[in-house]
Amino acid sequence: MSYTFDDGTQAPYYQQLHATGVRVTFFVNLNASPVSTWTQAARDGNELANHTAHHCFANGKSCVGTYAGSLEAEYDLCTAYIKTAFGVSDVWTTASPYGDTGWDNLAKTRFFLNRGVWPGRIAPNDNADPYNLPIYGVPDGASAGMIDAQIDAARAAGTWQIFLMHLLDDRGVKASEVVASIHHAKSLGDVWIDSMVNIGAYWAGQKALANATSTQSGTDTIVKWTLPAHFPTGKYVRVTVTGGTLKQGGRVLSWNGGGYYEVALDPGSLTISPNAMQR
Repeated sequence: MSYTFDDGTQAPYYQQLHATGVRVTFFVNLNASPVSTWTQAARDGNELANHTAHHCFANGKSCVGTYAGSLEAEYDLCTAYIKTAFGVSDVWTTASPYGDTGWDNLAKTRFFLNRGVWPGRIAPNDNADPYNLPIYGVPDGASAGMIDAQIDAARAAGTWQIFLMHLLDDRGVKASEVVASIHHAKSLGDVWIDSMVNIGAYWAGQKALANATSTQSGTDTIVKWTLPAHFPTGKYVRVTVTGGTLKQGGRVLSWNGGGYYEVALDPGSLTISPNAMQR
């Protein structure tokens, strides 16, 4: 589950969200304040992501503020602001203002993922468009029970559900209801709740390995994959094999008691020795 919040209006409720112990994604623009709250949110491991500088349609209309003159400038000004104001090292994901798909092609040149606004969930190795990812838009006034129902359905289906919210007050969704839903998800014991970039990296990493090529070198199997553009560094996926030893960069990977190996995605390859079959 990924909880995503738009427009940088959630600062008064940040501590309530932080107290749940989960990482979330905040899509911010140049109106995000105060700086101290968002800086702390980034330090706490949450994702601060690009929602463009002035929240315009792709035709440059209906902006919150003055249009920067081009879509490129709207993206780049926002990314620069996030890095400079909040001390973020990089910005990997974006959310198109108003869900306008006119942003999607340009998003590919700058970001790893783009969140859309159409309803749906994402399944392992499916063909969801990474530049128009589906969501559940939590309606204003929603109760925790309404969100819980979506959590339960996604869990039963084994899918990734992205939640989209704006105001966390009486005009939108009460922060207390959001927090209660997070506690419900945590209570299930097998639900991963994390930022969009972190879960998205696992989803895309799984797909990369599923499409990997395998070649033989003596008794070894060399597996190679290609990651998507703008993919974040330092990410892993879990794999199992029927036998043998896994190596990356000449280092033998340790088998985990849970029955899997953690494979780093950055190297783009691993060696299975002797000829064990990945499953």
